[in-house]
Amino acid sequence: MREIEIKARASEPERIKSYFDSHFGEGKEVHKHDHYFRRPGEMIQALRIRRFNGLVELTTKKTFSDEKGERNEEFEFKALPEQEEAAVEFFHALGYEDFFIKKKTGYEWMAERAHVELLSVNSLGWFLEIEILLPFESDDDEVEEARLEIVSLLAEVGLREKDYESRSYREMILESENGIQG
Repeated sequence: MREIEIKARASEPERIKSYFDSHFGEGKEVHKHDHYFRRPGEMIQALRIRRFNGLVELTTKKTFSDEKGERNEEFEFKALPEQEEAAVEFFHALGYEDFFIKKKTGYEWMAERAHVELLSVNSLGWFLEIEILLPFESDDDEVEEARLEIVSLLAEVGLREKDYESRSYREMILESENGIQG
């Protein structure tokens, strides 16, 4: 799937939560724990193990960023929680290194076809992430339509382009926690 996503800094999370609760039902609590791996010497993540909703998801992404936001192509499968340790050992055996941990807590909603998350991320603060998934074969017009739908939802809660965050969480986490520029 192609992930069309925009994330924005959310300086008023209570107000934003209230808006989405009143328009799309009470937000479901979110708790995600992501363990990222990289190839030796590289500064980008190659693989992720996510603990979420009683399952473990193993994911790799191809990420593209430009002035219109971040776009991802994701490849993933699910495993049982008791398989997480074996997955870590498997990735290490393939030569991957531990990279960083990302913890997200907050709320999520479905706003028609858009998945909305209001999240506190590590020590970085609050963010509003809105994404729409499209088939890989979607054309540029479909991608732009999805992007405009996301921009419209952000505007409804008072977030504008100046609030958008184009850096990845990886970049922000490494900068803030380790003093490393991603």
